[in-house]
Amino acid sequence: MPPADATTRSVFDLAAAEYDAARPSYPAALYDAVEHQAGRLAGKVTLDWGAGTGIASRQLAERGARVISLDIGAQMLRMAKARRPQSACVLADGNRMPARASSADLVTFAQSWHWFDQRVAATEVARVLRPGGYWAAWWNRAKATGEPWFEEYEQLVLASCPGYQWLHSGDDVLVPDWADPAVAAVARMEPAGTIVVPWTRQVSAADWVTDCRSKSFFIDLEPAFRESVLHRIAAILAAHFTDGQLTVPYDTALVLARKAAS
Repeated sequence: MPPADATTRSVFDLAAAEYDAARPSYPAALYDAVEHQAGRLAGKVTLDWGAGTGIASRQLAERGARVISLDIGAQMLRMAKARRPQSACVLADGNRMPARASSADLVTFAQSWHWFDQRVAATEVARVLRPGGYWAAWWNRAKATGEPWFEEYEQLVLASCPGYQWLHSGDDVLVPDWADPAVAAVARMEPAGTIVVPWTRQVSAADWVTDCRSKSFFIDLEPAFRESVLHRIAAILAAHFTDGQLTVPYDTALVLARKAAS
């Protein structure tokens, strides 16, 4: 764990409690898909990069993986450690992984790969993976397009949060082009498939707003303006969900790659 006076480098440290309280976890079918491709998680040495408060790390550990949670956010990792005291947490930058070569069976990036320098991190992933090991990155996305409340919500967020624009450039996620000969030659990685897992999230209106507070594009807003936007979001939800309970369709996109065995 980082020392108490460690200087944070993560914007998410400013909302670590909200992140841990309201960010959704990932569906069981996601981990089934990882195991179908990479083999059982039990016993696998797994480096969970951009682990945040340990949401995915805890789920991986529940399946028996030997997980090390790594992040640049000191407060985020403190929260992860508080939730799972026996967990191994390391304050570190995934662009310069403090891990031995060929030491990991699996390297995961839950909701985090887009924060890394793609080419540098891809090379580091290949360095720390054992031959035959896997890189796995995944993202949760609400898929309520067409529902009136969601259309109102999206329009408000798009108009208010400049950092939200990247989510609406299409359905492609930012992943390394493992098929590019230049990348493959350096990283010795090969694409291993993309899987989309649909699921449904049951969430209260209050937790939806708290979840918003944990997102970088809200954290970056001027505080008074941020509160006004969140108040308007709460009003949208109150108008459409009189009982304060939402049922929201989601997709989790999983992208996999494998390090060449030789």
